[in-house]
Amino acid sequence: MRYAAFLRAINVGKHNRITMAELRAICGDAGLGAVTTYLQTGNLLFEADLGPEEAARTIEAALVERGLRNAPAVIRSLDDLEMVIAGEPFAAYPPETHTRYVTLFRGPLPAGLEVAAAAQAHVVAAREREILSVAPLDREPGFDLNKWLSKQVSLEGTTRYFHVVEEVARLLRG
Repeated sequence: MRYAAFLRAINVGKHNRITMAELRAICGDAGLGAVTTYLQTGNLLFEADLGPEEAARTIEAALVERGLRNAPAVIRSLDDLEMVIAGEPFAAYPPETHTRYVTLFRGPLPAGLEVAAAAQAHVVAAREREILSVAPLDREPGFDLNKWLSKQVSLEGTTRYFHVVEEVARLLRG
């Protein structure tokens, strides 16, 4: 099966620094096949005869062995990503005025989830394991969307720009 892994906290701040070449090698050595990366922020594409949770644990164990910490892997198949991007979820929020984000969670979001409003961001949709949100381009700097959403749902997530998720899906399609 071909998957995408979105790794949290890779090459952010002074911890968890790793080159994408080293990340590819580590994951290949851990038994994943056809490993590629997209950008420098821990977007990994690979093949594995594992389920998503087992693949996540395999990646995380390889990262811990390398000395990286608190870098959970969120795994998605192409079908998963296609469901996230289907239906033009951000049609009312053009990229000329808003930054569009997808926060991916490893497990399902709580039932009946209601996210508190924030001046810096707006939740467009909450899916089973993702929250789609926007922030106006003229917002004040320094707002940590990932931290805010993770706290709202009491789950650890990883946030990507929507166009990055679209590109990873395109790469998975081949």
